[in-house]
Amino acid sequence: MTDDSKQGLLRREYLKRAGAAGAAGAAGLAGCMGGGGGSEVDSLILGIWGGSWQETMIEAVCNDYEGDTGITLEYVVGDNTDRFNRLIAQRSDPPVDVSQQDGAGLVRGENEDLWLELDEEIVPRIAEVPSQFKSDYWTLQIFAASALLYNTETMDSPPESWDAYLNPEYQGRVGLFTQDPTHDLLAFALHQTDGEDPTAMDQAFEMYEEVVAEMDPVYITSSDEYGNRWQNGELDVARYWSARAASWGEEGPVGFAIPSAGAFTTNFGNAIPKNIPEEKVEAAGDFINYTLQQDGAQVIAEQMYYTNPVPGIEYPEGVQDKLIQEADLENLRVPPFDFIAENRSDWQQRVQEIIDEYS
Repeated sequence: MTDDSKQGLLRREYLKRAGAAGAAGAAGLAGCMGGGGGSEVDSLILGIWGGSWQETMIEAVCNDYEGDTGITLEYVVGDNTDRFNRLIAQRSDPPVDVSQQDGAGLVRGENEDLWLELDEEIVPRIAEVPSQFKSDYWTLQIFAASALLYNTETMDSPPESWDAYLNPEYQGRVGLFTQDPTHDLLAFALHQTDGEDPTAMDQAFEMYEEVVAEMDPVYITSSDEYGNRWQNGELDVARYWSARAASWGEEGPVGFAIPSAGAFTTNFGNAIPKNIPEEKVEAAGDFINYTLQQDGAQVIAEQMYYTNPVPGIEYPEGVQDKLIQEADLENLRVPPFDFIAENRSDWQQRVQEIIDEYS
């Protein structure tokens, strides 16, 4: 697969930044610890996903932040869509002080003029984040691959193509993530166009409908449900995050592969709603800075196998080889965030109509 502009940027800039990261890291950490926001603020509200992600965030980042600053974190828990819609409805008085969103949610929020502009004064370590993992209004915290997952007991070798979804041998044992079908559809678009056009949604929906009609798929409504099914050996093929596959593989027969047609990175990060109280801005920026530090990145990598976008972070032995590797970057693309943000809600409705038709 050719190294188009976005793919090349993903690899080249990440590697370029890695060389300079070590010297800048100490300064970023000092800047974070030197903030005075905690003296004026008693609490900060974080919009976050629940379940195992929230538990890991508390251990990796939140406990240290609370202990160092004296600021108590409160949580608004929910999925991307619900929390984003609340931000839209309450933009003049945001329900959270820091919002965790996936890449498309972050871009959509920027397009909706929801986020406060970030700079090194607010988030010192943002200077170290490669440009494709941030904008002037948000920064990513973790990334992995939206990979093809496979059963290591029923397959002799990793599948090389997304057409494993249509292999009759796996009927009744393929997974579709119905909580948010975005990345299933993007993968199918890549497959249908030989990696050329991830926006080819009509062709993606043709494949999606074929899977629903012919393969008796298992519909998955949460990340934790996916993990349970893999750990119980109930699936043969699915599309999900490489990081989760690496974690689930410790207790179940699951591995991940990057198909020849390519795959996308999956990206999650943080933004500060524009209209939070002024006295909370520094504390919110300090929190985001904590998400970009070595200690927190290591805990998340150890527990969930996500990579932090700050180059030069060192990961424990035995963890590094389960993260996205340099060679993987050649076949990974940055998702078309604007396209996703504009169309995601329509895709959800269209997917549900297909499922209802064949139920």
